[in-house]
Amino acid sequence: MLPDYEVAADVVGAGPGEWVLVTRGSAARQHDGYGQRPVDAAIVAIVDTVSLDSGSLYDKREDFS
Repeated sequence: MLPDYEVAADVVGAGPGEWVLVTRGSAARQHDGYGQRPVDAAIVAIVDTVSLDSGSLYDKREDFS
């Protein structure tokens, strides 16, 4: 059974509750300084908005204003 969490190196400085983009595997080691480290996952971006045809699903400005 897989755990309900994942540990990832944060290379962008995300805060609690922010939606993020995660990369896994060898792509996680592409950030400067992580090439030889045992990193399996890395946070590489902070999401600002997510929109669907039906409307806005997430907007960082509304959640953290």
